[in-house]
Amino acid sequence: MGNDFYHLPHLLLASGLERFMKCYICMVYEARNDRFPNSKYLKEELGHDLSSLSKRICQKYFNKNDISVMEEDYSFLVKDELLQRIIHILSEFGKFTRYYNIDVITGSQKSLIDPKEDWEELERSIEDPTPYLGPEALFRDYYPGVNNKIIARIERFIRAIAMQFTLGRHGGKLQQYSHVFGSFRNLTDDELGTIDYRRSVMILQRKKENWIRRTEEEIKESPWPTKKFSKGQFTGEWPFRSDEVIIECREGLFCIVNIQSYDFALNGAAASRYEYPFPHDAGEAVLGKSVGPFIEMALELRKSSAGDVK
Repeated sequence: MGNDFYHLPHLLLASGLERFMKCYICMVYEARNDRFPNSKYLKEELGHDLSSLSKRICQKYFNKNDISVMEEDYSFLVKDELLQRIIHILSEFGKFTRYYNIDVITGSQKSLIDPKEDWEELERSIEDPTPYLGPEALFRDYYPGVNNKIIARIERFIRAIAMQFTLGRHGGKLQQYSHVFGSFRNLTDDELGTIDYRRSVMILQRKKENWIRRTEEEIKESPWPTKKFSKGQFTGEWPFRSDEVIIECREGLFCIVNIQSYDFALNGAAASRYEYPFPHDAGEAVLGKSVGPFIEMALELRKSSAGDVK
């Protein structure tokens, strides 16, 4: 969130969604006609407009087959306003604004849409960032929550089409290739928006040997106030993948959470001081679920006696 790095994600999403939808259409076309469409059909009939491709799939290539799940998917594809807006922005980027910056400095008039501004307006429409002003709250709470909603829409969009490979009953070769999209087809509703696809997660997981490990006994012996929490004791939205954690506040400022015997930073001060990964970055917390309450509880421990694990 500390930069305006939108171009490459937009480029990859726009290109990936276009290829995905075109591949699906080609497979259904082959099932119906015993041959794949020619290049003229791809270029002139399908084009590069993601919104048009999505509508074409819904109108001509989507079978509901009286299956309730498929009915729900169809309704989502045609009626969800946030999904439509996401696809529209990516579509406009893919068609016109990939060279926005170059067009600006060369005086071109063809690109009148700033994809960065459009996407930021989309983020603001999902949730007002004003209550989160300040880098730590934006990083910890605002952007993960907004990204959760955007990712969930894109994942459900892909899942709905991926399920057509099997439940759509189009015939042909679709079913034998359904495994290619199995990771999306098999997503459950409660998983939507919770998976962190960033490379940083994989990098941190590969370097797990560098994480700091402490047993509960070692934590008890530390000079800092600590407290154990279980998922059942917590009344809010539990953010961690483990059902039990220990929080710690060092020097009244550095907030730590111990998850399955590994230390992670809850706030930026702890990350800078100890070079601990954040639990979200390490894949130990669910994307879009805030650890903010645990920071507040850790800071409250300043009033507690040192080393007290409850």
